[in-house]
Amino acid sequence: MYKVKLVLLALFCFGFFQANASDPGDNDYSGKIKGKVIDKKSNSPIEYATITVFKASDNSLVTGTISDLNGNFEIKDLEKGSYSVEITFLGYAKITRSAIEVGKSGTINLGLIYLLPDGETLEEVVVVASQASVEYQIDKKVVAVSEQMASASMSAVEVLENIPSIQVDFEGNVLLRGSSGFTVLIDGKPTVLDPSDVLRSMPASTILNIEIITNPSSRYQPDGTGGIINIVTKKNRMQGLNGLANANVGNFNSYGADLLLNYRRKTVNFYVSGDYGKRPFPGESYTERRTTLDGVTTIITSEGQSERLRQRQGIRAGLDWDITKNDLFSLGVRLGKHGHGSISELNYVTSYEPSNGIIEEFSSNESIRGGNFLSLTNNFVHKFQKKGHELALQVNYRYRNGDEYSENLLSDANKIATSGARTTEKGPSNRWDIRLDYNHPISKKAGFETGLQFRKSFSVDDTELFWYEADVADFVLQEDKSNTTNYDRKIMALYGIFKGDINNFGYQAGLRTEYTFRDIESVQLNQNFTIDRWDLFPSVHMSYKLPEENQVMASYSRRIDRPRGWNLEPFVTWSDLFNVRQGNPNLLPEYIDAMEMAYLKKWKKSSFSLETYYRIKHNKIERILEVYDEETFLMTFVNVGKDYSLGVEGMFNLVPTKWWEVNLMGNLFDYRIEGELDEQSFSTRSTNWNTRINNTFKITKNLRYQLSFNYNSPSVRAQGESRGYYVFNSAIRSDFFDKKLSVVLQVRDIFRTRERVSISQDDNFYNYRSHRSFAPMVSASVSYRINNYKSKRGRNGRGGGDGGDEEGGEF
Repeated sequence: MYKVKLVLLALFCFGFFQANASDPGDNDYSGKIKGKVIDKKSNSPIEYATITVFKASDNSLVTGTISDLNGNFEIKDLEKGSYSVEITFLGYAKITRSAIEVGKSGTINLGLIYLLPDGETLEEVVVVASQASVEYQIDKKVVAVSEQMASASMSAVEVLENIPSIQVDFEGNVLLRGSSGFTVLIDGKPTVLDPSDVLRSMPASTILNIEIITNPSSRYQPDGTGGIINIVTKKNRMQGLNGLANANVGNFNSYGADLLLNYRRKTVNFYVSGDYGKRPFPGESYTERRTTLDGVTTIITSEGQSERLRQRQGIRAGLDWDITKNDLFSLGVRLGKHGHGSISELNYVTSYEPSNGIIEEFSSNESIRGGNFLSLTNNFVHKFQKKGHELALQVNYRYRNGDEYSENLLSDANKIATSGARTTEKGPSNRWDIRLDYNHPISKKAGFETGLQFRKSFSVDDTELFWYEADVADFVLQEDKSNTTNYDRKIMALYGIFKGDINNFGYQAGLRTEYTFRDIESVQLNQNFTIDRWDLFPSVHMSYKLPEENQVMASYSRRIDRPRGWNLEPFVTWSDLFNVRQGNPNLLPEYIDAMEMAYLKKWKKSSFSLETYYRIKHNKIERILEVYDEETFLMTFVNVGKDYSLGVEGMFNLVPTKWWEVNLMGNLFDYRIEGELDEQSFSTRSTNWNTRINNTFKITKNLRYQLSFNYNSPSVRAQGESRGYYVFNSAIRSDFFDKKLSVVLQVRDIFRTRERVSISQDDNFYNYRSHRSFAPMVSASVSYRINNYKSKRGRNGRGGGDGGDEEGGEF
């Protein structure tokens, strides 16, 4: 039955595409711009001058090249329109030619362009304001990573911490509007790693923009409560060889480096990049837990030093080939190794009430999670003659061999080992994503999109438990507590979107249908847990343009957050001597109804945006703690009911003077969760808010200073709360050699105020955890642009693909 459904969907789409395979139009342009660059003082040609072409309408980068031995340059295949051209060369003043009108099959000759050495030009110097660090567009937020002054020494997650939609929980996991359920894309394509792992391991210096789409349309996969985070990596469409090199070093033995090289010759573009980094986060930890069984309360406290560690190494390479003006092909590969973990040395004290006496022990703990990964992407886009008429095919393959290792060893007061636990989890994961997208403009004011997608994933998870036995002074395998689980999932999807404009009113209505087959096999239990389900995911987006650069938008979408593999494992897994985990194979997926309204106002160099949102989550999945025995907690997962989020998010970007820019962002929302837990109804709520204030001061033309303040309020859960915290960060950046070389000094958590505290409690237990990193964290970074490297976003801006996480997979 499953294969029949797939064939029917494929035949439907194939027949539809064939019916629309040809469409005449009149947009075939091949305009050219050429000229010659000359040193005005010596009247000699300048080789390797950089010529960059921008669209006049939005100042976006179109293409570029460098001058040859005789100073000549020629830029081909330009569409009809208005452009500006920028000519630069190291040590010379920049020249800009504006309002260049390119006609059909026309050639614009700029003639001789004379450059003067810096400091000798008498022409007016125009200071251009930098791009806003966060830009609110009507359907998404765009984070300009390059405007984060210390980005060369940061990861993607550290950049996102400056965005009010983003929070980082106690475990270092990323939350988007309070939810860990979101999708991460890289250049619109699915990722091979868990979303938080991607953001932790990806160096910010390789990223151009980060797009946050909180209410995506039916074109995108509906996975994740919070929406989509799309990472747009740096590429270049300028002719010749160029690149970008970064290196950083910091206290606590932190360091990293990355290199991106790009070579374009005519219609073919090659790029390759590599990165390596290590980021330790040492600090102090404290826990207190109380459990009551049969009238006896067991109290266990622990304190000591711990260190969280993030490591990354990877290579990315690809090819972009403009086969013809209307046929585009790209091939990409990304491989590497990622890892994060923690080590700690803690003093444990155990006491009992009402009895007297205490037990003092020493615990050494180590946990590592990581592995190798590989992703292959293959895209083909055919553009028909009519503008916007496209057919796109995307094939993605991803592989990961996830390894997890944790060890906990207890010693007595004499440091003699008495007990311990070691847990290992290993297993490969494979995933295929194939999608076909078709976009057809019916007229200048209306059009529709449709597409077909197929996803298949298979993974194996082998879990082994070892107890430490003092008589043999070693860890011994416990076969009865070891398990093997096989995961198999297939998803087929078909979507359609109709969109258009009526005067100043824009609309988009879509519907996506998905068929899911999922099978989880527990080998030791000899059980299978199967799902065979159809789902519908509608979406509606509307916008209205008001006078004076004002715009409003409203949207609705339905989404799904599927449980991950380890949420469903029916057996008990020991994390350490004090914590065990058991999945729930009967978990239902969460379904989310999300509504948003937004207002956007722009004027001169400033902007203001305001978003209101309301989200209802059905079948809310909560991580629940229970008492396993007098010293051990059991963590499991339960559908407890519903949660509701009603909030407002705003941003005000102000440039009061030429030397000062203020970026104020905030998020305020009412959060309520209600349902049933332990056969008792409950309801809890909190008012949550956070704010980010960034101040950027332009001290001189090439020297900037940035001071930021972040605050996150407390928040509630079904069994407890997490407390609030605030932090101050600063950075200073200096540019040299016409901004080819940049040096940044960064200080994070200046006053060491960032302390993470979480509390969980029920009738028979109480659990308090805190972690406070050593601070301030100081780092220095150096960046160098090779041949005046400038980033360019890829031309296929449709997003290409979207995917979910692969760490255990969503099921």
